[in-house]
Amino acid sequence: MANEKAILVDTSKCTACRACQVACKQWNQNSADKTVNLGSYENPPTLSSKTWMRILFNEHFDGQMQWLFTKYQCMHCTDAACVEVCPPNATTHQEVTLKDGSVLKSVVTNPKKCVGCNYCRVACPFDVPGYSEKKRGVFRCTMCMDRVSNAQPGFDIPACVKACAPGTLSFGNRDELLLKAQARVAKLKAEGHKDAQIYGNTQLKGLRYLYVLTAPPASYNLPTDPKVPASVEVWKVLAKPYGGLAAIGVVAALIVNRVIAGRNRGLEEKHKLET
Repeated sequence: MANEKAILVDTSKCTACRACQVACKQWNQNSADKTVNLGSYENPPTLSSKTWMRILFNEHFDGQMQWLFTKYQCMHCTDAACVEVCPPNATTHQEVTLKDGSVLKSVVTNPKKCVGCNYCRVACPFDVPGYSEKKRGVFRCTMCMDRVSNAQPGFDIPACVKACAPGTLSFGNRDELLLKAQARVAKLKAEGHKDAQIYGNTQLKGLRYLYVLTAPPASYNLPTDPKVPASVEVWKVLAKPYGGLAAIGVVAALIVNRVIAGRNRGLEEKHKLET
């Protein structure tokens, strides 16, 4: 992954200004969600076909209460469960070679192929994808592949990175960002943040979003050790190669309850936001 692009999120610098949220909507021409105040600073309350990323406000107590902010969107996992489990192959890994010779890879869903099974949401360790009943498809962060690949001056980095005033976000070659993250973690530990760490380097064979954290991942509402569900491995080996017919009984026995619950929850949440 040495020549591969990634985004580094240094949470120690985030002020939750949410300029990244606005920039994401502006670039992708996504309108605002109609929401109501539910007693939280988070807004909108969930990802949707019109909100591809948002900032999580996490209360953390370590001697005193403090906010820990999480930039939350598709993580573009190398070992992406959503890709493995998608029956019509609507969700795939895509890549483009940039002008400098580096490669930008992302996980993308083609809504024209999406059948609304919501298997991707059930399988995702980060609970990111959600089917839009209104738009008939799954929509998510693309790491601004369309923007970055154009290589026009001022548009050669993702919109969220461009808009980030406090310098929380960095875009570049993944190996260089890891070195930057390691140096930042060392500095934070020297300043007394004993739990400072890098998140995303090894999880799911490497995420294309890397994080500098000052507390354990759970404090940021991130899974400590995200894994591809065992049911997805069964699906990949037994059912998907045969269109889901050869061993559908086995797969159904393993995942039907989670599929139904996840699908209903996904449809319900997205429907509430888009009606």
